[in-house]
Amino acid sequence: MKKLSIIIPVYNDHTALTKALPASIMVLDTLSHPFEIIIAEDASCDGSYEISKKFAEADKRIRLNYSETRRGKGGAISDAAKIASGDIICFYDVDLSTELSALRPLINAIHRGNDIAIGSRYLPQSSITRARNRKYAGKLFVHLARVLLGGGVTDYQCGCKAFTRESLNTLMSYAHTRGWTWDTEILALAQRAGYKIAEVPVIWKENDRTTLEWMDTFRMGWEVLTFAWKIRICGCHPQKNTHTKK
Repeated sequence: MKKLSIIIPVYNDHTALTKALPASIMVLDTLSHPFEIIIAEDASCDGSYEISKKFAEADKRIRLNYSETRRGKGGAISDAAKIASGDIICFYDVDLSTELSALRPLINAIHRGNDIAIGSRYLPQSSITRARNRKYAGKLFVHLARVLLGGGVTDYQCGCKAFTRESLNTLMSYAHTRGWTWDTEILALAQRAGYKIAEVPVIWKENDRTTLEWMDTFRMGWEVLTFAWKIRICGCHPQKNTHTKK
């Protein structure tokens, strides 16, 4: 039976963390896989480190990966992935904006032979709750990413994804971004290298702390433009392999 490594990036998320960990364990216990949860604690100053430490001391399946300096979302996930022991590595946002019911179909997609499985808010079967202005900003980003990166992925930034250990380790060695667009760079690299990517519908609800606005969309769009230059023009990506995109 393949082992799961669940990575939860945390930055000043004390309240969300106290809810996310028990909820995660409850769902993971139903999946019939051995698992570990790695809290990627990113120099929080609100007590998140202390609560993470208490959870890790109380349950040997929970591990704490802590940094005294900010790494960014991508940096925190990357550092945690390097110490993960699972065959399948999953990560999701600590606010559980994506319902944990997505975990089972993500893992099943990996079992079916996909290298990567991602949640998508833009599939017809998905259910999303979001403020109108942020909904349009998010769709604009998706459109920019698909045009510039030339791929068929419908949602680069949904914070719930699963990878085979081998695929993630390879892709991370080519990624340079450590902030919020890390997901997008990783998927752009994966598409260019021919990895098999499956998308699954999700139930997603915007949390009160979400701050994506129009200026963020344009800033992230600029970063995607640099990805397109590096990956599509300069050829900075893993070599094509025997995998094919799904």
